Amino acid sequence: MKKQIKNALAIALFAISMSMTSNAMATEVSLPVSINQVGKMKFLVSAEPNSKLVVIIYDADQNIIHQEAIASKKLYNFANLLDGKYKMEIMNANKQIIQSKTFNILTEVKRDLVAVQ
Repeated sequence: MKKQIKNALAIALFAISMSMTSNAMATEVSLPVSINQVGKMKFLVSAEPNSKLVVIIYDADQNIIHQEAIASKKLYNFANLLDGKYKMEIMNANKQIIQSKTFNILTEVKRDLVAVQ
């Protein structure tokens, strides 16, 4: 009888520890992060302080053109990039993607005809 109680207790403790581990992982995955466009060629990445995030920027061929760790906020200026398609991914400490944004840079040339009297 005592052996059965010990086994049941051990199973219950194991189940509780697994639940706590999965809850901790779920919390880290759902970390509130935002990527907001600020101006014509800038994005602001914002997260809670001390979030330990990694920002990776890819070109259209999936080549990494920039990668860095940030703790809470960072403004990215893309004015110096060539025309093309890009992707920004935000990853947590477990290398899980928690936010991403795809964007295109396109230079438009406009011509106007203005009549002068």
